Amino acid sequence: MRNYLIKSMMLMMCLMPALVPLPTKAQSSGTTLHISVNPTTVIAGEWAGVSAAIINDSTAKVRITVTFSAVDPCGTKMDLGYNRLALGPGESVLVTTSYPTKTTACSGTHAVTVSTGGKGGNPGVSATAYLEVT
Repeated sequence: MRNYLIKSMMLMMCLMPALVPLPTKAQSSGTTLHISVNPTTVIAGEWAGVSAAIINDSTAKVRITVTFSAVDPCGTKMDLGYNRLALGPGESVLVTTSYPTKTTACSGTHAVTVSTGGKGGNPGVSATAYLEVT
């Protein structure tokens, strides 16, 4: 019985992120991005998790670089990292990173963005979620 309970709890923990709604979506040139920040409110100095689902809606394989960044209300930009991806037709991937706010961070709404670089005349696409820092 204990083993069953542990397995059930682990399954619930794995499925929980899939049940959290993704608040922001962007789509362009065969690529769709969804982004979310969790938690949505932190105290300055705390961390927030950032998740992005990248979907290749085209019928061809795509190679893209996905970049995470954040801008606070004072205009300070922070690069949170990047990933280089190769996605087959209809394939999707979940990419995560963290946003470590500083103890001296500006209070207010921080914009957290995931974006792809444009190539060959195609514009890139980006999606933004918001983190409230108190």
